[in-house]
Amino acid sequence: MKTVLTLICFLGLSLIVGTPVSHAAVMNPAQGKQVEATQQEASKKEMRETKKETRRQFRQTLKDTLREVKQSAAAGDTEAILLVILALFIPPLAMYLYEGSATGRFWISLLLILGAVVLSILGFGWLASLAALCSVIYTLYIIISESF
Repeated sequence: MKTVLTLICFLGLSLIVGTPVSHAAVMNPAQGKQVEATQQEASKKEMRETKKETRRQFRQTLKDTLREVKQSAAAGDTEAILLVILALFIPPLAMYLYEGSATGRFWISLLLILGAVVLSILGFGWLASLAALCSVIYTLYIIISESF
């Protein structure tokens, strides 16, 4: 979305800055009016052609940009959905794949799961399931809040 807005601002600015302005030094006022009228007609035609070309370029650039955004959004959504599914079963692995390395978020998720395993071994089943649920919720929160 930022790229589309930047593109629109850039093209709008180029329309303002890129408009041709003709200045003519006139020595004879009678000739100057004829020359000025001819230059105005030529400059109007040039301006129309320039505006048409700028509009064509803008439309084409906008179409290309929207096509790229749709393609990248589809790929990003698919990855996020797969990470959400993985987070339901193995939260630390999903966090590691999401972050790309072992960051603090990964270690928090891993410690919650390891705590759940230790608590289940010690016989605290309800507390173990709570720790596992916390790991899943934490990982899902991070992935969903930053991906969608």
